[in-house]
Amino acid sequence: MALSTGTFAQSSDDDEWVSVDSPSPASSSESNGSYDGSNDSEFANDEDYASAYARYKTQTTSRSEISKQRSEGFSQSVFLGARVQGGFNTFLGSNSEGWGAGWNAGAGLIIKISMFTKNFSLVPELTFNYRQYNYEKDMGVYTNKGKLNIMLFELPIMFRYTFEQYDLFAAAGLHLGLKLMGDTEFSSEANGGVFTGNSEKSTNTYVSTNMEVGLAIEGGYMITRSVHLNLRVVQSFTNLLNQGLTVEPSFTNSTLLTFYTNVGISFLF
Repeated sequence: MALSTGTFAQSSDDDEWVSVDSPSPASSSESNGSYDGSNDSEFANDEDYASAYARYKTQTTSRSEISKQRSEGFSQSVFLGARVQGGFNTFLGSNSEGWGAGWNAGAGLIIKISMFTKNFSLVPELTFNYRQYNYEKDMGVYTNKGKLNIMLFELPIMFRYTFEQYDLFAAAGLHLGLKLMGDTEFSSEANGGVFTGNSEKSTNTYVSTNMEVGLAIEGGYMITRSVHLNLRVVQSFTNLLNQGLTVEPSFTNSTLLTFYTNVGISFLF
């Protein structure tokens, strides 16, 4: 029979006997180690762990980058701003003779939304606008004079194309006007002779309608990316005169189609 015996050695520091055949205990650094992607990790040479860690880092970076790109893309495609405008207006249409140049002024909000390509955008506006129209017609012995004042919300819905290399843009679209309030006045004045008619001013003997619809075209220049200057022309195709409420004989058969031009400046944020 063969007899097997273990070999023991005494530690130099204490009296404890240690078997040569017994495995040395794992160090705390080795037992508590975790994979951190470095070469010092116990998993550094493990292809499965290395591959999984690489995928995790890639996915985390991708999600962060996608979120950043979405935020930047939205901020670059939608601009909110303010617009101020002013210009001149008159009436076209049947029996519109005598209506000369009036004026208009307004201010409001503008939104620029990029669509399809970076050069094409939808630009709706909401503007509070005041208009004044002036009427004067020589009838021989006397002269008829009138004035129409109207305050309204204007809602242009413009489709714009930008020529970036020239800092220019052109647009066209639908133009809506919603009346808030308005008033009119009318009078007849003698032309140096005897006139027996009504020389006193009468008010609201002709009335404006509550809604106006037309078309608008414009061209403009981008002073900077955020500051735009434009010239707009609007032609309405609905009668601004409310025929049902008009009692002034001079306008009973008139069709008053607004035509106006204004200059505006927009500040986008």
